Amino acid sequence: MSKSYKVSKKTMNMGPKKGKTVYSVRPYSYGTLTTKDIANQIAMESTATPADVMAVLDRYTYYVKENLKKGYDIELLGFGKLYIRFITGKAVEDESKANAKLVKSLVPAFRPSFTKLQNGSRIYNLLPASIE
Repeated sequence: MSKSYKVSKKTMNMGPKKGKTVYSVRPYSYGTLTTKDIANQIAMESTATPADVMAVLDRYTYYVKENLKKGYDIELLGFGKLYIRFITGKAVEDESKANAKLVKSLVPAFRPSFTKLQNGSRIYNLLPASIE
């Protein structure tokens, strides 16, 4: 598995390279697949119909959302963990003032799953093995 890229061009606006054109690479996507597209792919490899797969995925989505609302983190098999993160205002010095009023908003967050190597580095399960 590999990840494609495209070369991007940028003219620097500041710093020692101001006015110079520099090049870098950016990930390239071939498009977006919908849940229906994935359901069709799964159905082609199983005895389930695309409608059966969609029904299961629909219920899966429903219960992921419901359980996040109830306060659970969700481990998505092979992907990572989905959880709710707080966006808070300033921290307070008085513990009695540390309450729900500090929470400005809730944000869905994701922590990708990984395998830890002996040297301490991580290999993330969702990443391709190479770049082409």
